Amino acid sequence: MQATDTPFSGTALDEPALLAQQRRFAALRFTKQFEPAFREYLHGKMCGRVAVVAFSSISFMLLFMWVDVAYLPEVIHRYTVPIRGGVLILICIITWYANRPGRVAPDAAFFAATVAYVCVGLMVVLVITSSRLTVVPVPVTHDGLYLVLLSGFFLLGLPMWHAVIGSWFIVFAYLLAEYWVGSSRYLILSGALFLGSFAAMGSLGAYVYEYMMRRAYLNERLLEAARKRAERESQSKTRFLATASHDLRQPLHAMSLFIQHLDERVKEPEARITVRRLADSTHLLQAMLNSLLDISRLSVGMVRPQLRAINLQPWLQQLLGTLESSAQERGVTLKLNCPRHCAVMADALLLERLMRNYLNNALVHAQATEVCIEVTRCGERTRLAVVDNGCGLTEDEQERIFEEFTQLRNPARTLEKGVGLGLSICRQLLHLLEYPSGVESAPGKGSQFWLEVPAADWVADRQVAPMPEGQPLKGLIAVVENDEINLQATETLLRQWGCTVVCYETAEQALLGLQKSPVDLLLSDFRLEGQMNGLELIRELRSQRIYVGPAALITADTSEELIVEARQSDVGVIYKPVLPARLRRTVQRLLPVVETIS
Repeated sequence: MQATDTPFSGTALDEPALLAQQRRFAALRFTKQFEPAFREYLHGKMCGRVAVVAFSSISFMLLFMWVDVAYLPEVIHRYTVPIRGGVLILICIITWYANRPGRVAPDAAFFAATVAYVCVGLMVVLVITSSRLTVVPVPVTHDGLYLVLLSGFFLLGLPMWHAVIGSWFIVFAYLLAEYWVGSSRYLILSGALFLGSFAAMGSLGAYVYEYMMRRAYLNERLLEAARKRAERESQSKTRFLATASHDLRQPLHAMSLFIQHLDERVKEPEARITVRRLADSTHLLQAMLNSLLDISRLSVGMVRPQLRAINLQPWLQQLLGTLESSAQERGVTLKLNCPRHCAVMADALLLERLMRNYLNNALVHAQATEVCIEVTRCGERTRLAVVDNGCGLTEDEQERIFEEFTQLRNPARTLEKGVGLGLSICRQLLHLLEYPSGVESAPGKGSQFWLEVPAADWVADRQVAPMPEGQPLKGLIAVVENDEINLQATETLLRQWGCTVVCYETAEQALLGLQKSPVDLLLSDFRLEGQMNGLELIRELRSQRIYVGPAALITADTSEELIVEARQSDVGVIYKPVLPARLRRTVQRLLPVVETIS
């Protein structure tokens, strides 16, 4: 029967207590907390070699039964063969009994195996000494006992004291039997010398074997304890990141919306400058928070790609559009060189983060006047490259720029140039997505950061007529938010844009209120007071046919599970802190066209 080799049952993984056991090897004894578990471990190891033990024992027993018949007189082998057969049956029974981990206690298994071992030794002693009572054609020596002792000391895998006591019992039984049948003193002394020396070496070997087994057991337990501790620390870090992400994003979200409200209301030039600086500081704080949280989430494996086909040309044009004002402030020209009918299979959010970080790096650090995105087809992959005509990088700098918090040309660590995590995030994203990538650069000759993404079939996008810039929005929007400040900020900004807004603080209030007041769009936070979260609220509204229109979650929860569930429910997700411009675009897109076009 094959043994299981799982040693970690029965005791808790107390790492300090395990470390304290390292001082107990010499005595071959752990404390009561660990000794029973170790004996289970040793029993499992003994059971793991049962096939070898059973095969060798049966083979040698059958071989020596044949030797008895072939070389011993009938007066002897008529007794030795049945005795060997009886011991063979005993070995089979005890082997079956002792090698059942989990069903037989280790001490009982060790005792049974030792009994079988001693019986085999006594049987060999009987055969040897019985041959002394008559004339045999081939002298029978005590060499066969070496095989028995070798098996007991090393092959069976018994605890040291079982192997030592059993082996020395066999040796003394042999010497007494030789003395009883009247063997010569020379034969007895030579047998005592050779068998005693072998037994002494075997005893030392048995000690070393158990010592090594205890060392192996302790190392495995310490490794398991370290793994458990790492898992706990990872879970703790994950919980911290989730809490930090949610709790820090909430006030930033409200700050962004209130600042936008001020920016649209304040007319005095000096006050507008102050508001704009406040907005810039808020955006910088938001970017720093996103970078820190992203690098942490990537390091603990919290990010899982969600692949879909992306038409590159409009997607990249939109991405460049969001960076146009930043490029103009720095005097940089943005260009796009992309075939029209080109698509890739990628996670849109992760690919956007990759390209945005590369572009920001070129705008902020490259000292370039022109930055271009070049797209080329490379077999089954599509190469996206961000090329600048800036100052370039040495080979040493090309390695350093991907390290966390590294900025080559920002000795004062001014925050306008970020915190040095952009390219480090790119490196982790590339590893996660398994995209081939590289950097080609030389001092004074600009740089090219490229990556290769699996190609996909191009499909024509559905064209949506854009709303003229600055035109008021029209529609009735329901906002469900349990945070009073965020609720007030969202309501204020939506009303300022021209929308009619109804507000609810809980899912239960929304269920009752929306039955009486049909709306055009539902915006809800994910974490709400009460028994339902925002996604469950939307599902309940749709199942009861109270509201079946467009809906979006505005949330600080960035978990991958939420993204998957929201996509399956056809619900949009906007992460806090959301930029007011993005919130406006989302609301404009989700509001029914007949309500938004005058």
